[in-house]
Amino acid sequence: MSTLQGNGGRHERRGQSLVEFALVLPIFMLIVFGIIDGGRVVFANNDMAQSTRNVARVASTNCFQTTPACDMTAGPIAAAIVDQRSGMLVNPAWTVQCINPATGNAPTNTGTDFCKVGYFVRVTVASTMLFVTPVASSFGPVNLGSKSEQEILQ
Repeated sequence: MSTLQGNGGRHERRGQSLVEFALVLPIFMLIVFGIIDGGRVVFANNDMAQSTRNVARVASTNCFQTTPACDMTAGPIAAAIVDQRSGMLVNPAWTVQCINPATGNAPTNTGTDFCKVGYFVRVTVASTMLFVTPVASSFGPVNLGSKSEQEILQ
């Protein structure tokens, strides 16, 4: 009798395992990197939400110390924005606005319609994030954004 059998021999099983591994590995890697990319998106979104809350908190107590009110280009609000920079976001675009709660719009800064205690400060940030998964990266960047409102206290 021959030691190598035509049906289910040792060498044939080894080759079959290699072929199955070669077929399953790319699909498995796409799933793994997809999970990693999904986690990165959730982390970046959570990071943006926390950043807008932190900047809104600073702005709600410092809006009247800047000229014009709620100026985000200099002073404590600008410093808070710089402190919240995240390595995962690509060129985040920040906006800080004073909002009249009665109208839902920014005050006109004319007559008696100025930013004052009781109004809200609205902080928004928008950015893009790139995927690392080969198939997902072909779709382009993901747009992320967050908004937070805080009542102006002083």
